[in-house]
Amino acid sequence: MIDSSGKIRIIIVMQHTDLLEIIVEQGFNEMEMAIHPNDGEDLDLYTLEHSLIFYSGNSLEKFKSGEGQLGEGRLRLLNECPLGTLSVSNYLIGRLQYCEKAILIRDKNKLFVTYRE
Repeated sequence: MIDSSGKIRIIIVMQHTDLLEIIVEQGFNEMEMAIHPNDGEDLDLYTLEHSLIFYSGNSLEKFKSGEGQLGEGRLRLLNECPLGTLSVSNYLIGRLQYCEKAILIRDKNKLFVTYRE
């Protein structure tokens, strides 16, 4: 897209979910999350497992600058996970400030879990 000053602007569209209710799954590994496959579609994900770099926080600007990195983790798409729900490990719920709801935003191999404190 070319703006009014003649500069080329690139607009990057990041996929995101609707607001998801968070539940803790006791059997999950430390860096493991799961969502229903239909919620995965919102992120343009269609296979059962994805290795992504997890980020958390409440600022998209900080995410874009690389802040809030939790590390590499696994996102699974599970039919057993209720639609509109994000299942996380005990470890991750602590890193998410024990929030009850979040939105997932994907940018290539990065997954941002954004929440309100």
